[in-house]
This record gives sequence, C-alpha cells and structure tokens, in this order.
Amino acid sequence: MTPIDRLRSLPRLGLGHWPTPLHRLDRFGAELGVELWCKRDDVQGVALAGNKVRKFDLVVADALERGCDTLVTTGASQSNSARAGAAVAAAVGMRCVLVLSGDEPTRSSANLLLDRLLGAELRFVGDRSWRWLDAEVGRIVAEVDADGRRAVAAPVGCSSPLGSLGFALAFLELDEQLRALDLDPAAIVHTSTSGGTHAGLLVGRALAGRSVRIVGIDVGGLHDDPVAAVAALAADAGSLIGLGAPVERSEIEMTTDQLGDGYARPTPQAAAAITSLARAEAVVTDPVYSGKGLAGLVAMARAGELDGPVVFWHTGGYHALFDPTHGDGQLAADR
Repeated sequence: MTPIDRLRSLPRLGLGHWPTPLHRLDRFGAELGVELWCKRDDVQGVALAGNKVRKFDLVVADALERGCDTLVTTGASQSNSARAGAAVAAAVGMRCVLVLSGDEPTRSSANLLLDRLLGAELRFVGDRSWRWLDAEVGRIVAEVDADGRRAVAAPVGCSSPLGSLGFALAFLELDEQLRALDLDPAAIVHTSTSGGTHAGLLVGRALAGRSVRIVGIDVGGLHDDPVAAVAALAADAGSLIGLGAPVERSEIEMTTDQLGDGYARPTPQAAAAITSLARAEAVVTDPVYSGKGLAGLVAMARAGELDGPVVFWHTGGYHALFDPTHGDGQLAADR
C-alpha cells in the first residue's frame, strides 16, 4: 500500500460534514489587495465543533476499535478542542472527561456551556502549564482503567500523530477542490497552537506533491520551539503511514507576531480583522484563535508578503465571542 492508501484506510467515524466549503472572499480580498479564498471548517457539524473534528474523527474511531469507552482530553476553560472532544464523544456514546485549566466560573458560557450541555465531566485544575495538563490526562486515563473501564488520551489540541493525520486528509480534500477550480494558490494561512493542524497539512502537501506555502500563525505559545515541535509531529504522523519526514525544519513557515500578551489575550489587530471580515463577508472569527490567525494574514497581505491566490483556512472557534471575558467588549464593533 502507498502512504495515501494507508492514510485513507485508517478507521474514521465519518462525523464531519466533508468536504467543507471553499469559496472566494471577494470584498475582503479586495480590501487587502489579494485574491483570497476561505476553507470553511467553521461550518462543521457535531455541535458546532470546527476543525478539531477532523482530528477526533481518527483518534476516537481508533479508540472504539480498541474497546475504549472514555475519552480524556484537555485545554483551557474555553478550549475549542476540548469542546470538540466532548461533542464527538457524545455523538458516539462515549464518556468524556475534560481537564480544564483555570478556576471553575460561577456561570458557564460559550464553549464551557456546550461542554456541560454535552454531558462531559469537567475537572478544573487551576493555573497549570500545558505540559502539566497533558500529564494529568495520562493520570486520569490510568485512574479510569483502574476502575475497570478503558480510556483513550487526547493531548492538547488533539495534536497526536494520529490526530494530525486528520489534517493530512484535509489537505487532500482541499487539493481536490483546488483541482476542480483549476486554482493554484501561492499560500495557505492558518491559525496554530498545539501544532497538529500545521503538521497534518505538511504531511498532506507531501502526499499531494504540491509546493504551496503553508504559513502557521502561532497564537498559543505552547512550545519553546514551535517550529521544531511541528517538524517532529509531522515526522511522527508521516511514519504512521509509511511516509518519510515530509518536511525539513527550514521549510516550516510560522510566525508568533500575533500572540500579543499571550494565549487567549485579545489584541487590537485581531479585533480589527474580526470586524472587517464580518462586515465584508458575514464570516465570523474569534478573538482567541481564528481572529488572531486572520490578523496575521492581514498583516502579511499589507506588507506585500502574499502573492497570488491565498487560502485562509478558517479553523472555527467563534464561540469565544459569546464569553464575557472575550466577547464584544474586546472588539471594535462600534467603530
């Protein structure tokens, strides 16, 4: 079997509404002076779950084949990934335990409201590092197994090698759409935190034989060396399907220019980009994740760093707009 055959033969749940749309953003692109297209993973099914469904689609399918009945994953209290895990678990009848950083709020909103609605067990652990959160997931998996159940662990962002292959499949999906449109983009720009989306896209690019730039806008600051982390994850994901290292470190494009004061800290640049896209195209992004990635694309376009057609991979995550700590008070909606 070829690596593509191995990739396509992996167990999948098939919960996503795929292929997600690819359409042109004429008015917003005209504002930026680039031909701009948008890959709409924000319109996924499964409780508004966005791009992370692609990762959990593989991870949970594999877990079910191994007899697991519990999913344990982690993130911040308003984590898009944790909420996606809760949604996928509910859709297949699994128990879900979420390890969430921060203190339990007095009122649930946005992603956290959905977590509760979906029936996930929430464990708030205070201010912890991402590494500590992943270690706690492993501890809870052992706890669940000791109780006679069988659990599967999904790290921050579901960015395991297997989870990352969900975005290798996603790149092949996009490749088919591009060929149908006879479109050869110069760049794909996406938001990045844990690295699984970026790593998977790099694997998919290698499988498709394309040379398009893939630019990650890091808005998480999870890794001391995010480029090395993505390179290692891409290599591990590729090895699962018999593919050699899909990319050299020097080929990985990533910027931390939009991080601002840190993860989940809104920035004026993101607020402006969110407002502009919403008013031009009625497409909504959020101030924690996709809006910062959009701000990165805006900055690159205005600096003349993007030539030819550009695809903005909308990874979802507008839910933080409905959280009072990140919502309209942080946006320039009245400008």
